[in-house]
Amino acid sequence: MRVLLGILLLLGETASAQHRITVHIAKEDTLQPKTDTLVLGDVVVSSSRINGRIKDLPTRVEVLGTEDMEEETSMHPSNVAMLLSEASGIQTQQTSASSGNVQIRILGLDGKYTQLLKDGFPMYSGFSNGLSVMQIPPLDLSQVELIKGSSSSLYGGDAIAGIINFISKKPTARPEWNVLANETMRGGTDLGSFYESRNKHWGLTLLNTFTHQTPADLHNDGFTVLPRLTAFTVNPKLFWYPTDSASVSLAVNTTVDHRIGGDLLAVKDGPTPEHPYTEDNKSHRDYYQLEYAQHLGGGRLLTVRNSTSLFDRSIGIMDYRFSGRQWSTFSEASYLLPWGHHKTVAGVNLNTDRFSEDQRTDSLIRNYNFVTTGVFVQDDWTLGKNWVLESGLRDDYQNRYRNFLLPRLSVLYKLSPEWSLRAGGGLGYKSPTIFDAQTEETAYKNVLPIGSTVRAERSAGVNADVMYTGMLGEETRVTIDQAFFYTRVTRPLVLDSLPASGAGKVYTYFANAGQAYTTRGFETSVRIKQDDLSLFAGYTYVDARTGLSNLPHIALAPQNKLVFDLAYEEDNDYRVALEAFYTGEQYLYDGSKTRDYWVTGLLLEKVLHRVTLVLNFEDLTDTRQTRFGPVVVPPLTNPTFKEIYAPLEGFMANLAVKVRIL
Repeated sequence: MRVLLGILLLLGETASAQHRITVHIAKEDTLQPKTDTLVLGDVVVSSSRINGRIKDLPTRVEVLGTEDMEEETSMHPSNVAMLLSEASGIQTQQTSASSGNVQIRILGLDGKYTQLLKDGFPMYSGFSNGLSVMQIPPLDLSQVELIKGSSSSLYGGDAIAGIINFISKKPTARPEWNVLANETMRGGTDLGSFYESRNKHWGLTLLNTFTHQTPADLHNDGFTVLPRLTAFTVNPKLFWYPTDSASVSLAVNTTVDHRIGGDLLAVKDGPTPEHPYTEDNKSHRDYYQLEYAQHLGGGRLLTVRNSTSLFDRSIGIMDYRFSGRQWSTFSEASYLLPWGHHKTVAGVNLNTDRFSEDQRTDSLIRNYNFVTTGVFVQDDWTLGKNWVLESGLRDDYQNRYRNFLLPRLSVLYKLSPEWSLRAGGGLGYKSPTIFDAQTEETAYKNVLPIGSTVRAERSAGVNADVMYTGMLGEETRVTIDQAFFYTRVTRPLVLDSLPASGAGKVYTYFANAGQAYTTRGFETSVRIKQDDLSLFAGYTYVDARTGLSNLPHIALAPQNKLVFDLAYEEDNDYRVALEAFYTGEQYLYDGSKTRDYWVTGLLLEKVLHRVTLVLNFEDLTDTRQTRFGPVVVPPLTNPTFKEIYAPLEGFMANLAVKVRIL
């Protein structure tokens, strides 16, 4: 550690002895901000719908704060996939060895059960879920809020495993303009710019990002691990403050993403009879978000929201092509009313989700059109100094799968200033579509439409946690959090196969299984910080079962996961962070078991007035799945691919330069 600090000090002036210390907390520090100037539990979150402080919420909300966003911007400016993969209880699942597409799994469940929100708007579900986290840059984010466990009563369907809410920065009176340039050792380039400013009546934020990646074969098998990628995002957001108590915001986003992977020679020079295999992914995402908020005095708040999203994507694999577009809309009106010892929020919403597939020669059109209307109410009741009871009820009516009544109940008990206990549970549901991780791997080839007899998936989940926060001596703060969870999904969709038809063509379909999926386990985390040092250690145990005798385990759900993070930081001077991640054995879709592995990383950061230099090393031990076995299965003219359960990129280094212009 001393050697590393010495290297950083040589990059600039020696630090003054009178610096104010800011301690870096690991990415899993989900319960407190990142500086000593803020106090544990004072973080305000919006995902709970009452805009309350973490320490007063019966629902367990985890927050990745501002410093996590800044660190992720330096390490992976193009998207937030790595940030989420390093969070406790969350697993990234890469669904393509060639194009690098990723889905996010919470507590062992498939990515389709996680609802992704942007500032409370549901923006990424169904067809658009497969590339969702690959198209969310961290540069304009202030924090990420996570609620694990069934949350459908809060935000409707798609939230069986939980929700992830990406919160954007809001403009401040002091203008800020930051630009970033990043280069990786594998030919990746990222450029980004974020501007924010406001006066009495108007505000503006503007995000621009550009990413380019040259194709790279790191395993000497002739196939790309890193695809050729060109992507950009333009996201202006305008704020209007007509009065001191009212605000209107309008965000417009355009994201274009084009990635080509496969046979390296075919990607570079074009397909030939000897090298024909390529995967060509093109996507175009446009949306707007409109929000009106009116404070009515006494803590009352009226909020009206509306958004429309268009996602257009095509997937081409040699002579096969799948393409379509998804239109989705979201409208909601809610009213927050504090009264006595209660905070009650009630509202109505209307969601539409329409997928239209481009015409194909085999006429397997998998179109759907969902319209969901919902009403919800939530009440937080403070019972004296130690108890808070939260009850919620949502009733959703869906045009195809009918009615869903979703109750939820949570309780917080503060045993003492140091000890607190939370427990809760609720029901959830998921409308069936053909879009999940398994079919993404096949590019939806030969997947039959959802049958008329298939019913919506239903879930029930409970969770509990006990947390201790206290001081050891006068300078060392210790936080210990022990959480437990259980989720049961009934009538889960299972991918099955029919006998071969035609020239070796195999059709697949979805059907409800007679058994239920269950995930159960616990999370243990310990955070210690003293002056300029911080240490985080986290362990997650997940037992994920299908209920089927021949394949009893849910695929790609590691039973054990460990996270360690050690950091040293002096504010406005330098930072060093060492990380280590352990992922235990997993089961694949055929029931076979994988091996476990470790991944380590090192980050060095130096601040030079308005310029920040970041040197980041990922996977120092060069852990790669190809060291355990092949990923590409011959023949190379028409290959198949093994499921991806470990990193493919191996050792990676990048240098980022951040410049604060204003």
